[in-house]
Amino acid sequence: MSLLYFLVQQMMLFSIPLLIVALGGMFCERSGVINIALEGIMVLGGFAGILFINLFQGVLPGQPILLIALLISMVTGMVVSLVHAYASVNMKANQSISGTAINMFAPAFAIFVARVIRNVQQIPFENQFRIEKVPVLGDIPVIGGMFFQNAYITTYLGILILVVSCVVLYKTRFGLRLRSCGEHPQAAASVGISVYKMRYMGVLISGALAGIG
Repeated sequence: MSLLYFLVQQMMLFSIPLLIVALGGMFCERSGVINIALEGIMVLGGFAGILFINLFQGVLPGQPILLIALLISMVTGMVVSLVHAYASVNMKANQSISGTAINMFAPAFAIFVARVIRNVQQIPFENQFRIEKVPVLGDIPVIGGMFFQNAYITTYLGILILVVSCVVLYKTRFGLRLRSCGEHPQAAASVGISVYKMRYMGVLISGALAGIG
């Protein structure tokens, strides 16, 4: 049984970041913009978050510094996605080429800055974010051992983002407008919806989720 617990915990550890990034790609795709720059945004978002943790890990406790690092990664992802949005929406550039350029730029930039700041290729940090056991929930037979022991707060954050994304995309006016701009932009524009604005919003949400991922 311990092997099963371990497999489920490791699956959640590696699948949740991919889930969050995939949700970001969904928002962007639904708005009518192809975002293949998700990998580059992940690299830069992760680099910004890890750099913050490296600088302040001795000052702030474990979970708060992780949440702040996620916010920094999210903002970084949004800034990078603005470049892709401007090239794709305003300049009418090829979306695949724009995304590929970001993917090529991101790892080189991260390594260069890491070497300049810390004289290393990979910025180290100490993992203090694992939750040994969630109170009460960790004592539930089977389920507690799988999902509420040796877990990370990011796992529950990822599940929350999944639920909120489904609600926003299919149960809100914003989601309806976003989908209409991707499927029928001329019809959306005819009823007064700003296609440019909605596509920018889609790309920004995509960048934010990719940065978190």
